[in-house]
Amino acid sequence: MNITPVFNQVLASHNAQLVEPYVFRVENLDEFLKEAYRIRTHITKLHTDLKSIRQSYLSAAPPPRRKQFTRANNASVATDKDSKYLTDAQRNEIDAQAKQSLRELNHAINNLREAEGLRQSTVSQLALRKRAKQGLGALGRWAAGGAITAKSPEEELEEAKANTVKAHRESIIWTLQNALEQCGQFQSSMMEIRLMREVEKSKSVLYKTRATMPSNDYSGMNDGSSASGASKDYRGQSSHVQDESSAAIEQQLDPEQLQLFAQENQDMLKQYEDQLDKVRAAEKSLLEVSELQSTLAGNLEIQSAHIEQLVEDSFNTTENVGSGNKELKRATERRSTAQMVFYGTSAFCTLLVLWDLFI
Repeated sequence: MNITPVFNQVLASHNAQLVEPYVFRVENLDEFLKEAYRIRTHITKLHTDLKSIRQSYLSAAPPPRRKQFTRANNASVATDKDSKYLTDAQRNEIDAQAKQSLRELNHAINNLREAEGLRQSTVSQLALRKRAKQGLGALGRWAAGGAITAKSPEEELEEAKANTVKAHRESIIWTLQNALEQCGQFQSSMMEIRLMREVEKSKSVLYKTRATMPSNDYSGMNDGSSASGASKDYRGQSSHVQDESSAAIEQQLDPEQLQLFAQENQDMLKQYEDQLDKVRAAEKSLLEVSELQSTLAGNLEIQSAHIEQLVEDSFNTTENVGSGNKELKRATERRSTAQMVFYGTSAFCTLLVLWDLFI
């Protein structure tokens, strides 16, 4: 039950400041969280953009040749229709921009991790210096009845707080890496599907090229015997006979027909080479994304192991705080070696002074 309104009424009756609801603002956070939120925003935007263009990216339908003219108020609708069709150049540009964004985000996460590591090392050094300046350092701890390397309850508590902050920030870095890996996997899956379709398209182009090649059976140009001989030559019974048949066919065709066949063969060969170039480019892009995915996966494994170690250290620190309190209580109850030496030395010096005065 929310009693904030009732409490505000009581405060208003006493002319006190009312309790205002908490408003989350990124500007009020520290620099680490600001940078983490910025990276998270860019990852989310990249993932959303990839999802929005996935259908157009994978669509193999060619854009319509006829432009549909719409009214001014339907301009946005026309833009949406045009965005459904992407050219190969646009797809390659999308791949390049996505890979560049993934690299930049991965670099930003690495910088954030390095900055956090530097902060942790600085905090550890400051804690050691503060510990050395307290009293006489190790000698003071020994004289107080504690061990040289033992930590006070206050130091154990500060270490527990530092480990909690460390584990929390390591978890944030792991979350960012996980989100970036999922985004990279989504983009990689799009490229894999596109590559598979390009390969299938290249196979289809090769099949059409073989199907449309001029055969040796030209009915109407030779009689029945030459047609049957050309059919046998097409089956590959003798290469010598094939060459003779091809030469005979070329003699029966006029130069315009020969030039037309040669032009068609060149066009089909060029189309097939273009298709192979697209497949090679898609394979290269997919390989780069796969390498980045492997790097992200390795970073995630290292980060997960580090977080588990931090959580375990946090539990151990909590146990050490409890045991330290017990040891401190026991140390105060019993006399330490330093105290016995101090009392013995004081008694001996007092005895010498009295001996010198009275004797």
